[in-house]
Amino acid sequence: MQQPPKFMPDKELSKVGGSLWLYIIMQLTLSFLFSFVAMPLIMYSLYYDYSAINACIAMLISFISGIILLWFMSNSFKRSTKDLKFSFKPKEIIDTIAMMYFLNYAIGIIGALLSKFGFPDTSPDFSLSGGFLYNLFTFINVVILAPIFEELIFRGMILQVLSKYNKVFAILVTSLLFGLLHLNMTQAVPAFFMSLILCYMCLKTDSLLVTILAHAGNNLLALMSVYSDNFVLITVVIMVFVIYGLITIILKSKEVNAFIKEEKTNENWYARFFKQIPNLLYLIFTILWIIISLFMNMF
Repeated sequence: MQQPPKFMPDKELSKVGGSLWLYIIMQLTLSFLFSFVAMPLIMYSLYYDYSAINACIAMLISFISGIILLWFMSNSFKRSTKDLKFSFKPKEIIDTIAMMYFLNYAIGIIGALLSKFGFPDTSPDFSLSGGFLYNLFTFINVVILAPIFEELIFRGMILQVLSKYNKVFAILVTSLLFGLLHLNMTQAVPAFFMSLILCYMCLKTDSLLVTILAHAGNNLLALMSVYSDNFVLITVVIMVFVIYGLITIILKSKEVNAFIKEEKTNENWYARFFKQIPNLLYLIFTILWIIISLFMNMF
């Protein structure tokens, strides 16, 4: 008689950190390799746009590392992107964008105030300040590739794996891992809070398409806010999203509280998760990297 598969959460939990370590190693390795490819072009030609080459490299690294990591995670967790749902829900997409933009706006204000006391501003730089090719590659990377791969990896794989144990735990840990992966305070803080909303909406709508399009919409708004020539129009659009986001968060507060109460558990999944060596090392490495970069920017 065939035995049912063993329930081994510790082994599965450790694969999350292992996957993210693979992603970091791939990013560093590809950056190193592509630098050797780009360097001769930069050194021996005065024609090439240096910023465009760097933007192209960043785009290629995102694409290659994203594809490889998705393949690795699909095999490790025995999950396929075909198992994910991609229902189109326009209202939920707009709600998600608005809530994220409100939080980003609030964090930006707090970051600007803290910067007066020597802390780095927590507003990420999405400016399109180069030539046509630089702007094109940056747009593809920020508005298309990043939302697709980050949502497939974090909300499509990691969140779904962790939510089997506890959904609140899954949302918080996925968001922490997502924020820390950015390896700098400027992006880590907004990314963490943005991920809280994306994770919650992904579970509530049961659609990854909602978070992919919301993530892309948020990044597109960020680009437009620093690049659009029509300052008045973009300011009005942003303020509409900010106000609508605040209203949406207030209206959803009872729903969120009920969700948290439903997910109460006696099992300490947080301790269990970070007891796994790959996860603990990931936590230590990313936090140390952020602290070191923070001090380097301050002095």
